[in-house]
Amino acid sequence: KKEKKASKDPNLPKRPPTAFFVFLESFRQQYKEDHPDVKGVAAVGKAAGDKWSKMSESEKAVYVNKAAQLRADYAESMAAYKKK
Repeated sequence: KKEKKASKDPNLPKRPPTAFFVFLESFRQQYKEDHPDVKGVAAVGKAAGDKWSKMSESEKAVYVNKAAQLRADYAESMAAYKKK
């Protein structure tokens, strides 16, 4: 017999994105403006990965700090969620 998968609580806070995914949000918008003919998700992801790997730590710091702030917000919302 197959076991039924437990249903997810819709009130559970979403996990925060990593620094790369914070970067990817802004990169994706800029990439779409610069290359309107490229429709593939893989092409955008590959271009973002290449740029991320070539960025210096100081350039990445903006996204790392934003991700840290989102993690702190997530921790607060999880604490409030667990109290209920």
